[in-house]
Amino acid sequence: MKTTGRLLNMGTNPAAMNMAIDEAILLSQKEQPNPTLRFYGWTQPAFSFGYFQNIASEVDIDGCHADGIELVKRMTGGGTVVHGWELTYTLVLPRGAGEIGVSEAYQRIGQSLIKAFQKLGVPAQCYAACADAPGAVRNHTYRAEANICLTNPAEYDVMCRDKKLAGVSVRRNRDGILFQGYISLDVLPTSILARVSKDPKVQKMLREKSAAINTEGRFVTRDALIQAISETFDLGIVFKSGNLSLMEQAQAETLAETKYATTAWNLG
Repeated sequence: MKTTGRLLNMGTNPAAMNMAIDEAILLSQKEQPNPTLRFYGWTQPAFSFGYFQNIASEVDIDGCHADGIELVKRMTGGGTVVHGWELTYTLVLPRGAGEIGVSEAYQRIGQSLIKAFQKLGVPAQCYAACADAPGAVRNHTYRAEANICLTNPAEYDVMCRDKKLAGVSVRRNRDGILFQGYISLDVLPTSILARVSKDPKVQKMLREKSAAINTEGRFVTRDALIQAISETFDLGIVFKSGNLSLMEQAQAETLAETKYATTAWNLG
């Protein structure tokens, strides 16, 4: 018998609020365990950074602000992700007896996304770090691109013709597991790519290696992608349409103001 979870198909929010909502859902697992799959967007272009990144060393902060690009640090790891041209999703799972392991979850998320892409006519494979994995896609990561999530695949990320289409990062506490993921939908403007890194070599690499679903004559809408993922997501959970609780909404508003919008969190 499958577990029932909650599907949140949300609109756009500022970067700080998006990160705050994710944390509020994770924190709510202590009192109200509820598997949650959330799709959402961004009110303006944004870069999110992994928990261990130093934002000031990665990008020209003043230049990003001048271009209207929001900067926010995630509570998950990984590298820089560009927001505004992708579909972003968050999966939160409560912890407890019989919980799925992180590695298995990564694998099943990747395989589910591949099935969704195939339904939409997008050729895709899982990236595999293991050299002898059958049918694996593998490429080489150079030091300069190590902090750029768009081009630095990890095991079970989704690839299309040797370029990364989708990635995911994770954070756990004693009550829940949070997965934050993105799927590259539209081609990134050159002006945005130029702001992802201060390093001209990295900027050139991004122009050459960035990928998106909507290339090669394809056009997939955000809604069509969400529908395909909802039909193929295989974690033993049936996700049914729902909403944030009043407690989660209130906590998210507090976290956005006191944490994710602050200099202390983002640049400290």
